[in-house]
Amino acid sequence: MHIIHFAFECGGFDNRLMRGGLSPLVWNLSREYAARGHRVSLVTPAHGLLDTLRHDHPIEELPYVHEHQVPLVLDPKVWPGRPAEVTLELTTRAHRLRRDGVDVYLLSDAYLDLLPDRLYPPPGTEGRDLAFFKPLVFQVVGAHFIQRYLRGEEEGAAVVHGFEPYYHYLLPPLFAGDPSLRTVSTVAANAPVTQKAYRPQVERLLGMFGVSADLDAAEEPLPAEDGPEATMARVLAGTRMHVEYGPDHIAFLPLVLAHADLVDFVSPGQRDYYSTFRDTPFEQLFHTLPVSRMLREQAHKLLMGGCGISDSWLARDPGAVDRTAVLRSLGLDPALPVFYHAARYAVHHKGQVELVRAVDEVLANGTEAVFVLRFATSGGGQAAPVGNAYFQAVADRHPGRIHLDWRLADEDTLFEEAACADFCVFPSKFELDGFLIAQAEAMACGAVPIATAQSVTAHFGHALPADDPRATGFALPGSFRDDDPDLTRALADRIRQAAALRRAAPDEYARLSANSRAAAREFTWARSADRRLAAFTDVLHGRPGTFPAEDAIRYGWFDALPPAAWVRHRESVARSAAALGDTAAYGRCAPLDDAAYERLFEAAYARADFARCAETARAAGREDWAARVHGRCRTRQDAAGRLHVEYRHPGARHVEVAVPGTGGRPTDLESPAEAVASDEAVPTGSGVVLAPLAPTGEGVFQGVLEGPPVGHRLLVMLTLASGRVTWDTVPVGVTAGPPPFRLVATDLDGTLLQGDQTVSERTLRALAAAAAAGAHHLVVTGRPAAACKQYLAALGYRGLAVCGQGAQLYDAGADRLLTSASLDTDLARRVVARVEAALGPLELGVVTAPPESRFKVTPRFGERVRHGWDVTTDRRLLWTDPIDKLVLHHTSVPEDEVEATARELCGDEVTVVHSVQGMVEVLPAGTTKAAGVERAARLLGCDAAETIAFGDMPNDIPLLAWAGHGVAVGNAHPALRAMADEIAPGNEEDGVAVVLERLFGTAERAL
Repeated sequence: MHIIHFAFECGGFDNRLMRGGLSPLVWNLSREYAARGHRVSLVTPAHGLLDTLRHDHPIEELPYVHEHQVPLVLDPKVWPGRPAEVTLELTTRAHRLRRDGVDVYLLSDAYLDLLPDRLYPPPGTEGRDLAFFKPLVFQVVGAHFIQRYLRGEEEGAAVVHGFEPYYHYLLPPLFAGDPSLRTVSTVAANAPVTQKAYRPQVERLLGMFGVSADLDAAEEPLPAEDGPEATMARVLAGTRMHVEYGPDHIAFLPLVLAHADLVDFVSPGQRDYYSTFRDTPFEQLFHTLPVSRMLREQAHKLLMGGCGISDSWLARDPGAVDRTAVLRSLGLDPALPVFYHAARYAVHHKGQVELVRAVDEVLANGTEAVFVLRFATSGGGQAAPVGNAYFQAVADRHPGRIHLDWRLADEDTLFEEAACADFCVFPSKFELDGFLIAQAEAMACGAVPIATAQSVTAHFGHALPADDPRATGFALPGSFRDDDPDLTRALADRIRQAAALRRAAPDEYARLSANSRAAAREFTWARSADRRLAAFTDVLHGRPGTFPAEDAIRYGWFDALPPAAWVRHRESVARSAAALGDTAAYGRCAPLDDAAYERLFEAAYARADFARCAETARAAGREDWAARVHGRCRTRQDAAGRLHVEYRHPGARHVEVAVPGTGGRPTDLESPAEAVASDEAVPTGSGVVLAPLAPTGEGVFQGVLEGPPVGHRLLVMLTLASGRVTWDTVPVGVTAGPPPFRLVATDLDGTLLQGDQTVSERTLRALAAAAAAGAHHLVVTGRPAAACKQYLAALGYRGLAVCGQGAQLYDAGADRLLTSASLDTDLARRVVARVEAALGPLELGVVTAPPESRFKVTPRFGERVRHGWDVTTDRRLLWTDPIDKLVLHHTSVPEDEVEATARELCGDEVTVVHSVQGMVEVLPAGTTKAAGVERAARLLGCDAAETIAFGDMPNDIPLLAWAGHGVAVGNAHPALRAMADEIAPGNEEDGVAVVLERLFGTAERAL
């Protein structure tokens, strides 16, 4: 097959074209494919280094000269004072370098030749220097080259394999309509999943290629202002897990997921991490984003291709290295244990500042050890500058103990130093960098790892218990903060522990070293290439991939399991559900007796998953469990307006509350110039920081906030002893105890929605407060499920919804219709005939059965024909498909009279309701909103007495009659107002919010 690699860097064969881990990934896969007889074309920028490369490589100039334009559409908020669009006039040329059976195509023009010293634009150039667009220009130039040169010379399909979505997100939609090209996207580093591109720019470039794509699918609805998700996003914007953009941007990973044939990951744990973000501060926010849903829907595309160590490295003998000579040449004592770190200079997400602080501490306190630290700052063959004055000062403070090198090194040098290492230290943070290759190379030489216990590198075994026969080293806790003192302390502890082990327990050290060597040497490019080639072959032959049921079970994606998997994997599902505290999934596999309920509750409580705790407590009828959940946090406001907070959880290591603030950065962390040199954008935050509560006893944390918390509710970040980090939302000013109602059932049109079909911010906050107090929100609407998705998305709604006047039960989170009742078409025609005999001609509408749920109408139905309606003059066409309901409209008879007539004539055979002015609906017998809500309530573990319901029309009468408390909004039909328990303000006056604020003690009342 023909494999076209598309990579911004590829310097595995020459480190002048190398800046990070992408280069060995791209080059070693290229060599493996070529060795198996495949044609491999590697498309990459020349980066202004053609003349330099010609000294060592034969480079051929190709007859490819492309004069073209690249339009840059500038976001005015980022590029103030610039024109809306800038056009680059480019002449692109191509050169070819052939090595190891691989054709390397070096593309060169005025933009691709920028920045030869660093290859990548510094993050700080955005908004200041158009060189920032070099990677985007490469996408356009490279796409042209593939279409005009590589694909112009042959028949048959090829695989276009891009590395890192940020550098190729245009290619999948560009090539999706070309049957001769299949696209694969490798996610090599765990960049924030919320990285986005300026939508007008994407639209402009796709249009330039004559391609249209559904960009709406990649849109992310902004969370409700002051809602918990919005506050989470603001907190996380101060880390490297999340990036905030305006509404005119689209996330490019969903764009890739929607159009690529495969999405490839470099380790099993990386795929796990990117699919779930489990146990990280980003997990809850992630589940509100479209990309979370798309990953489930496109799970069959997810490939774990892996990566490896080069054959040349594995062929070398660590025992042949003269340890004494090498260490003495570095000015270090060979008699002391050696700790080794080698990576690109990236202060924050590679944990390098914490590593240097820890090294300084252990050496100052007398630990006998030496350190080889490589923080490469140079690129393109240039001299290496000092990257960080603080780092250099620490090295200078401990002569003979630290060898600090800022240069990129060749494989000979790296191997010699790794072979001398007793331990390798890789404290990656945010799971942004797996250190997959660097850590594996050191381990293959026998170095015992001290590394983060993260998903991406879990296969290396350093997080296994020390007594596990497969254990390889020492685990560090995960970290999500810059300059994290917890990580610094853990590093210092592990370094001291490792040095003591090397000295006092040589046999145990030898066991770990042997395990490390064995584990890493299984990590080969040959295996990685074989996995990908098998998947490429399936794609080229049109064989769809499958997502293993075992992985879906581990992820907790139980709703994605086909019926057969529930039988075949019943025990595995039960174990996973029990670990997650998922009562519904567990109950499908095993009996829910008292002991099972208790195990499920305790599992959820240990994970601080209080929503599941509350569900389990309700299902088990355990008020003591409910009280335990609701009593976890107590607040008290004093006369000075300060908020006293006490939070309890036995597994908590840290408890922090989101508060307004800008935070501060350590003055010795790095200078602005050093931040630019590190290639890491420095998060600026967005006005919210975390204030720690002080531990005052076992599992008890207390603190005083000087003012109200952000969003007028406590948003608490919990770091558990298990390493899990999660959020808890606690209403302020609410007495501890169960919520006044456990189910809040709301009609949509005329009740929850305002006249412009939107939900007010005040109503969203009130619903969020009710949810935080432990209540479920249940949307109940006459609309069919297919017609209410946009409204549910605007609510951020992921639960059950009762649709179609109670005929449908819809799972919004899974986008799945659980139940649906149809109306017999012959019966519907009989209803029409009887009512017309009494009242004269009717205009008719029918809603067809799912999944289409089309609305077919006759020409004079309603005041006007609306967008999306199917209009027909031939009544026979109304009955060609199964229908869910019939809708009657009379041009002169009031709808109340039409309703009464239809009910009198046909009420024994159908349900007749009046829900919208001018329309009378005819549904299957027994269909009411009350019946639908009763079914949903049973699934949620609630009953009528625990339900408060809101409505506005006569079709809501059964719902309000069933509920423990029925509320008619002020604009409601007189028949509903007459039977309601309470009349609230109208929908335009936020009537639902007014009642919920009174009942659930929301911010407007409590503070």
